[in-house]
Amino acid sequence: MVFHLPTLDVAALPLRHDPKDRTMPQETPAGWYPAPHANNEMRYWDGQGWQDAGPTAADAPTTPMPGLQAEQATLAEPIQAPQAPQGSRARGIAIAALILGGAAFLTGLVPVLGLLLALAGVTLAILALVRRQPKGLAITGLALGSVALLTGIIATTVGLAGPGTTPTAADVTDSADATSEVSPAAEPTEEPPVTEAAEAEPAEEAPVAEAAEPEPEPAVSEAAAASGTIENPSPQPYVATGLFGGEKYSLTARIVDANANALVMQWNMFNSEAPAGFKYVVTELVMTGIDPDGVEPSLASYDLSLATPEGNQYDGEYIIFGDGMPSMDDGPTLYPGTSFTGYTAYIVPESAQSFLLHDNGEYVAF
Repeated sequence: MVFHLPTLDVAALPLRHDPKDRTMPQETPAGWYPAPHANNEMRYWDGQGWQDAGPTAADAPTTPMPGLQAEQATLAEPIQAPQAPQGSRARGIAIAALILGGAAFLTGLVPVLGLLLALAGVTLAILALVRRQPKGLAITGLALGSVALLTGIIATTVGLAGPGTTPTAADVTDSADATSEVSPAAEPTEEPPVTEAAEAEPAEEAPVAEAAEPEPEPAVSEAAAASGTIENPSPQPYVATGLFGGEKYSLTARIVDANANALVMQWNMFNSEAPAGFKYVVTELVMTGIDPDGVEPSLASYDLSLATPEGNQYDGEYIIFGDGMPSMDDGPTLYPGTSFTGYTAYIVPESAQSFLLHDNGEYVAF
């Protein structure tokens, strides 16, 4: 009986030879194999022994053994540099734009400094948007910088103009006085002919002197005509103008009680008593709307104060008035032609007896 043993693929089996052993199993067919004695370098086995100078390298197999092929494939894979996560894009310019925009917004009223910070913040914000940096930071910095830019332009313009550029009433009066003083002095160039004529006709000198003296009178009359001062308060009705011009409302006022301590406490027990040496003064105000956009009667409570002839001013006090006496703070919006009657209270020294209304530097008589 003949037994046939299965044939093993020796090339596919791992070789566990001693590195110094140059032999191979005799059943190994001729071919290229890793040589254990040569650090597994590919050498040619002719079936009997290793050929160090066998066929040329060009005859070496192009497909290495399975294990070696996997190892070479692993080593052949390119090593890729780690990539930055998608969300970690550069944001330095956007952050700088946000910081400068916030700083400019806080310092917008500082001449020059606020303007420079605003320009830098707006520039960086636009640059961050162009470079596609975080849009939220860039847009926030752009908005803050834009607001600060407008404020900085106004503040810088006013700051560079400096005080004293607008002539005051005193400057105009002084200028008029100087003109009137210079005018008689400028006439001596014409006096010689007059003097010569006076020698012949002395009676003509008196009219010339009388014509030169009345010149200062216009300046005096202009000062006397000025109104809105403590000495010459404006009459009622008083017309208030807005911050940017335009008439807001007209107002008439009268004093209801110039010593109203007892009356105020009678109206409501929770009303505060006037401090020692002071008293309540209660006034009635009638406001008529002028502004087409409407005006709140409470504006009179904030704008108007009670003044004394000495120039002292006292703001309104919050109290609860009697029945049928609404506060100015409770009035409805007034449009042109509509009116509202409300009341205000002020605390003034007990010695004060006469009063004026004061609004934005202008005094109004009761």
